[in-house]
Amino acid sequence: MQQPAQTLKNNTNLSEVKSLNSKDKLHCPKCTSTIVKTYYEPQCLQCGYVDYSSELDKIESPGSTVVGSATRYMVRYKGHSENFKDKLTHVKVVRIKNRIVFDVNCPFCDLSMEQTSLSGKRKDLKEERFKCDQGHRVSLVPTKKNGIAWR
Repeated sequence: MQQPAQTLKNNTNLSEVKSLNSKDKLHCPKCTSTIVKTYYEPQCLQCGYVDYSSELDKIESPGSTVVGSATRYMVRYKGHSENFKDKLTHVKVVRIKNRIVFDVNCPFCDLSMEQTSLSGKRKDLKEERFKCDQGHRVSLVPTKKNGIAWR
């Protein structure tokens, strides 16, 4: 026969289970072992007792969205020139009003680049073109493995 939920094995209540330590640790009412806070609820690792009376802390993930992750990607060159094969550029995903766009640093002068429009002759290719203040032009193109490269 099980005991009622509020009355514990050693005639104590859940509010009386707190230990006298300065660290404010909980002790298990069944086996008097230390209760450890697991991912969900505080739980005794010895006998499996779970303290359901404590409220769960909601954990916010800082990188839960593409924009919120603030990841800066290093993008490799994908083109025909052998001189640029070791050149990298930095690309970050940012939000401008209701759109998500790329913030590209120029691989030659490391200045921020502005997005420009394509000429319209090659609409089948999904590429985005960028230009810096010094006149350097870079196109971001998709790769086969769902990544991006520049040329």
